[in-house]
Amino acid sequence: MRILAALLLSTHLTAECSTLNLDGFANLSLTTSSSETAKIRHLISQPHGVRDNEIGLYNSSIGMQLEWQHSARWQTVVQAVIKDQEKHGLDTLAQLAFIRFMPSANWTLRAGRTGLDLFMMTEYRDIGYSFTHEHLPTEFYAIIPHQNIDGIDVRYKTPTSLGLLGLHAFIGRSTAPIVSDDNFYWDAELANIKGLTLNLDRHNWSFRINYTQSKSGNENEQQKQLKEAISQVPVQIWPNQAQLTDSLNIVGKQFNYGALGVRYDNAVWLVQSELSYINSNSEVLNHLRSGYVSVGKRFNEHTLMATASIAKSNNQVPEPPLVSNPELDYLYQSIIRHTNFYLIDQNTLSFTWRMELNNTVALKVQIDHTSVQQLPSAFYLHKPSLNPDNDFNTLGVSLNWVF
Repeated sequence: MRILAALLLSTHLTAECSTLNLDGFANLSLTTSSSETAKIRHLISQPHGVRDNEIGLYNSSIGMQLEWQHSARWQTVVQAVIKDQEKHGLDTLAQLAFIRFMPSANWTLRAGRTGLDLFMMTEYRDIGYSFTHEHLPTEFYAIIPHQNIDGIDVRYKTPTSLGLLGLHAFIGRSTAPIVSDDNFYWDAELANIKGLTLNLDRHNWSFRINYTQSKSGNENEQQKQLKEAISQVPVQIWPNQAQLTDSLNIVGKQFNYGALGVRYDNAVWLVQSELSYINSNSEVLNHLRSGYVSVGKRFNEHTLMATASIAKSNNQVPEPPLVSNPELDYLYQSIIRHTNFYLIDQNTLSFTWRMELNNTVALKVQIDHTSVQQLPSAFYLHKPSLNPDNDFNTLGVSLNWVF
């Protein structure tokens, strides 16, 4: 954040024609679930969840956005959001903090903290009023905890015979928390992020394609301890010892992300879908596919929508040691928890009702039915149980406000 602060303080621009706008948004979200073992949350950075018909407000948030238009070409934007997080500070509070330079109608350059452009709803995913879902599809939007990037980007847009074409290139780094069971916390760093997004808007249609590369910049303390513990086990007891150690080596591993998106909106019918594929040269994350399809129809101030979403990966469970004892069993389960964090296989069918109370407030109700073929799942927190429930329902009710 010191770099961001320096950027914001270093703009020496005339204020003769400057304007200052302060906007805000609030999401009051109530969640309950029938699951007895899975604690429902909508981001893997959230430290709390609800289960067994509990009622929680953990998906609620409030945010403010300051936009300072220095001149026709220069602008500063800062957005702060308070939501459910393990640690709170200036770095986690600031979702956006960048300087925008617009040398022409076609070109835009930004420097600082911007949204990490992996999704169709990247720029406004925290603003509940801006989308129809009560919460964004978990199988697609919860996989990656990183919402922003510290770096620079450039956008270019131009009209063509096909429609309005846009290009967005970005580089930088990002840090975000991953929270899991047994008090696991990792401030995961993505380094050397390089991404390119292509957008095409034509009449009621929007198309999007993205490809992004990054490398893991750090590892957590538990991974270091596990590698040390594995090295103490004789090869005769655990023949694939070297493979296990390599599976825990994550620093410098490359991650590749690709996504396709399409949206149709004629003010009556709304259809939106996104598909993604994530792969890496790390055993932690292999061939993870995810996607969703939403179809909705508007009836005056009401919107009804159905969504089907899915996520599935190809991670493999490592071979256990040849000898079983309490110490080796505990070590083996700890390794599985780390290497198979992204061993995901689940799908959800959702139904959403949204009602516009006025032009700044919306009420939304959503029912999810989730089937999980692989537990524990990275998406949720868990109550220890020998018989986890693989099918459960979740109810979300939210009041979304922009001001």
